[in-house]
Amino acid sequence: MMKTSSFICVLFGSAILTVGLTGCAHRPTLTPLPDSPRPTHDTTATTPAPTQPTEPAPGPALPTKPDVNSGEGPGEGSGGPYSGVFANGKPDAEILKADTVYFDFDSATIKKSEEKKLEAVSNYLKNHQKVGLRVEGNCDERGTEKYNLSLGQKRAGAVREYLINLGIDSHQVVTVSYGALRPAVEGHDEKTWSKNRRDDFIVLSLNDADK
Repeated sequence: MMKTSSFICVLFGSAILTVGLTGCAHRPTLTPLPDSPRPTHDTTATTPAPTQPTEPAPGPALPTKPDVNSGEGPGEGSGGPYSGVFANGKPDAEILKADTVYFDFDSATIKKSEEKKLEAVSNYLKNHQKVGLRVEGNCDERGTEKYNLSLGQKRAGAVREYLINLGIDSHQVVTVSYGALRPAVEGHDEKTWSKNRRDDFIVLSLNDADK
């Protein structure tokens, strides 16, 4: 009987000890999950439509072909209200061909021997108020194309200035330079070159002469 009581006491004590230990145990703490990062932009915004490419700005217009009759040509010239088209009864465009002015080598200076020709040209223009004059500057074959065009323009400009000083209206005379592109004589010697260093005169009709 004594042994049975002792066994019950031991068993009861063990049960109490187990319950005590179980009650004293700490409950595990749960580590909270980190918050999800908040978006830095509005996810509800719609994506803008791609913009259409703009057309490039138009480039510079291409130069048009020079009109010799207006005083423009291979070399720079002065313009005027004249054309090379003549109606019936108009004078010949080359009526002043005999008054061609000649120059020394590499020079745009008007020689004394050519001044009488320019006086005759001036008198013609004064007596024919409805015609104009195109002065065409030319050079011999020596020199570069660019240089000869420049020299031809200087020669034409010198004659135009001379005529203006003789009383001709500046609008009545236009100029153009052909450099060495239009030789009067073919050849490669001084005699030939002297005939190509020149200013030719072409008589023009005033555009509104018949109006």
